[in-house]
Amino acid sequence: MLKSKLHEVRIRKGLSQEQVAHLVGMTQSNYSRKERGTTKIFKREWILLAKKLEVTLEDIYEEELIIVINTDKQSSQKNDFETVDVKIPQILIDYIEMLKAKNKQLEEENKILKSCQ
Repeated sequence: MLKSKLHEVRIRKGLSQEQVAHLVGMTQSNYSRKERGTTKIFKREWILLAKKLEVTLEDIYEEELIIVINTDKQSSQKNDFETVDVKIPQILIDYIEMLKAKNKQLEEENKILKSCQ
């Protein structure tokens, strides 16, 4: 998920991703992944970004999106893998929804074709 507060501060200050990346000692592509939210920004990096951009941490910091997947299995044995914390990029969530819709459409077409036999 896009770090919109960080992105907006960078744009407002007239800085490119490459310039900010240079300020904090990383490549432009690595910074881009962090700003887009595909790579985690660690606490020390948030602090460094705030310092180099001359803003408060609150001006740029955004929580990481964490989605909890619970298997809801009814079993007598419990293990540590029934609930897993994962970060799923929004683009994947959107892609999954598109695939579900396409699957439903294909199931309906299949049902129609079977009824014509």
